[in-house]
Amino acid sequence: MMRAATLRRSLSTTAKTLRVVVVDGYAQKSRDEFVARGMPFASGLYQDMLVANAPRGVRLEFETIFPCSDDYVPPSDDALAAFDAAAFTGSSYSAYAPDVDVARQVDLMRRTFDCGVSSFGSCWGIQIAAVALGGRVELSPNGREVGFGRKVAVTPEGRGHPMYAGKKSCFHAFMSHSDEVSVVPPGAVVTSGNDHSRVQAMAVTRNGTESWFVQYHPEYDLAYYASLIAGRKERMTAMGFFRSEDDIDAYVDDLTALHAAGLEARKDVAWKYGVDEDVYDADVRQCEVRNWLKYLASLK
Repeated sequence: MMRAATLRRSLSTTAKTLRVVVVDGYAQKSRDEFVARGMPFASGLYQDMLVANAPRGVRLEFETIFPCSDDYVPPSDDALAAFDAAAFTGSSYSAYAPDVDVARQVDLMRRTFDCGVSSFGSCWGIQIAAVALGGRVELSPNGREVGFGRKVAVTPEGRGHPMYAGKKSCFHAFMSHSDEVSVVPPGAVVTSGNDHSRVQAMAVTRNGTESWFVQYHPEYDLAYYASLIAGRKERMTAMGFFRSEDDIDAYVDDLTALHAAGLEARKDVAWKYGVDEDVYDADVRQCEVRNWLKYLASLK
């Protein structure tokens, strides 16, 4: 099922228009849980992030796809080819799971490449891109990477790539994954990695079009991340990241306060958790997305 939603900036009548299809990778059950907790859908986060980073003189128009809905009808190749870009959100699925919802999304990613549409995706997005192109995704032997992923280092190939123009060579980023790309698909270029997962980002060229994918979550901010943790208390304590639910409550309260007050006003909290502008400042955190939109605009 494809649902239309249009967001426009106040621009001149000569503005370029980019049509973007946003693919929400979450199951209906997960989306219901987001609603119950008063949290936006992943697709909503993506739309907000894209609008905030659109170049001056560029207008974005969105359609949102929910492949995990019972009433989902895959878009035709002609419908896909009519878009300027596709954005793939995170998901609670594993790319290697024998599930119809997974198969639908891998197929959609593969057809997006075939249609020559440029894509950007985070977490789940990089994983299904790898599978769609003949790579492999597996459970990470290092366990779950969650919270602030440390020391993501841009590779030599990534340093010269437009994905990372203006980005520091080593940075922290929001993470929430247990799976990782274990075999890079043919032709893909690994643009960053860290000690937990050697593939933290990759670039792919298909049919003359660039697509960029990251394992981390530039669409998150501290408030959203804190809400995620608050809704996963049992899982987080079971995995040993917290000793009790009271510890989780304190953590969530700290990050929520830091989000609201800022790094300088709550230097104590920022120091305690090692938070800096890499994850706090949207301009820094979403540099890759801004660069992707500049690339898309250059094609128009």
